[in-house]
Amino acid sequence: MDSEPLFDLRATLDNLDNDVEILQAIAATFVADAPRLLADLCTALADHDVTAAIRAGHSLKGSAENFGAAALIRAVKALEDASRTEDFPSAAAWLGEVDRLLAQLCAELRTI
Repeated sequence: MDSEPLFDLRATLDNLDNDVEILQAIAATFVADAPRLLADLCTALADHDVTAAIRAGHSLKGSAENFGAAALIRAVKALEDASRTEDFPSAAAWLGEVDRLLAQLCAELRTI
């Protein structure tokens, strides 16, 4: 899976009426915000703060949806679900996958 793109560039461009400049701006904003989004998740999990974990996850999912990054969205949802049940060990395990997929998405977006 690592060799496959995390998002579909063609579909993303279609959703933006093929406006590459808008895609580049959205991608740059996402890449710039990614460290904060991940840090918010890490802090929420470290604090065992269910509300903050769900809020941070929701923000990250919403941003990832701009690119149709389905694998990342699924991983964040699993992290949120584990947080909702206060299963913080599982949520922390999902955090590793979220981190990996987020880094992959950012790497792909930097090439646009």
